[in-house]
Amino acid sequence: MPRFCAFCGADLPPGEPRFCIECGQPVEPIEQSEESAPDTPAATGPTVRLANARTEQTVIGGTVKLPSSGAVPPGLWFAPELPGPDDIVAVYAPLRAIVGGWSGLIEHGWKKCGQEWADDGTSRMLVRFTVERVWFAAPGAAHNMRLMVQIGAVAHADEGRTRRGFRYRIGADPPMDVAAAWWVEGNAPRFDLSAPQIQIMAPPRIMRVSDFRETVRRMNAREAETWARQGEVHGLFRMLHSAQQRTPVGRGIPLLEVSPLGAWLRLGGVVGRLYRVQMFRPLVCDASAWKRLKQRIVQEAADLGLDMKTDAIIEWWLDREGYDGALFERNAHPYGGGRAVIAFRRSQITLIEG
Repeated sequence: MPRFCAFCGADLPPGEPRFCIECGQPVEPIEQSEESAPDTPAATGPTVRLANARTEQTVIGGTVKLPSSGAVPPGLWFAPELPGPDDIVAVYAPLRAIVGGWSGLIEHGWKKCGQEWADDGTSRMLVRFTVERVWFAAPGAAHNMRLMVQIGAVAHADEGRTRRGFRYRIGADPPMDVAAAWWVEGNAPRFDLSAPQIQIMAPPRIMRVSDFRETVRRMNAREAETWARQGEVHGLFRMLHSAQQRTPVGRGIPLLEVSPLGAWLRLGGVVGRLYRVQMFRPLVCDASAWKRLKQRIVQEAADLGLDMKTDAIIEWWLDREGYDGALFERNAHPYGGGRAVIAFRRSQITLIEG
């Protein structure tokens, strides 16, 4: 069972509580771990729909007792005055989506700021991390001032182990907290001004691969070709990894196109397996086009407060533009050989049988 309410962050009583006595929301059991269940759907908690993504976004701390769809993300406050104590703004923690939750790493901006023995009767350490994020208004609004927000997170570590980051799961780990917040005018802090309420958000989590309970299809060669030709990618491929991978376009399953000779050998049963894919709107890029597009994605994401060194911004942008996969030309991907496709779901892939 979880230790904290996923909706308001309150401590839950021992045993198997069915609801939180603070906010009344039901308590959901924790999903299995990433190691024991690689296809476990992502941990979810209270979600709100903000104005900068097509998907519901998850509240992971800060003002969590009353999740509000009215929370304002960076770049979308248009009033001339500052947001006050009755307003709610949203800032994003720099997290990377993993199976069953998110991870926060030192390489993504988190700083380890201390550790102590956990007060749970075990030999584990409680490790504390912090990161600073910036909330900003639309150009020319809110007197062009910025709100600096220091976010705190905690994680457990076995005795003697060093943590360079942490895994975050809603309901199992404490909600992240706002350690401090202050306005900045130019380069000068303004501690005399009241800060608004702050929601800490996970980056927009776009549904990919292990967020779905799906398997790779199986068809004979003729059925698989007919199925693939309903879409825009018609080649034969070999699968590089069957599990969810980090790819140039975020989480996905990479497949490498097979040459005509390689396809003949595999269909003849000499080596390996062949696959078809079905994509209706893949992103198609060569090396130079991909380099230019990444620069554009980073700039557009930064304008909405998603200026983080994680795959989240690429996944967010591709989802916003409606792409359902990616096709990279030779030398535009890290897998060698010819063209490569990145599938975003297992149901986009079929294994050729017989």
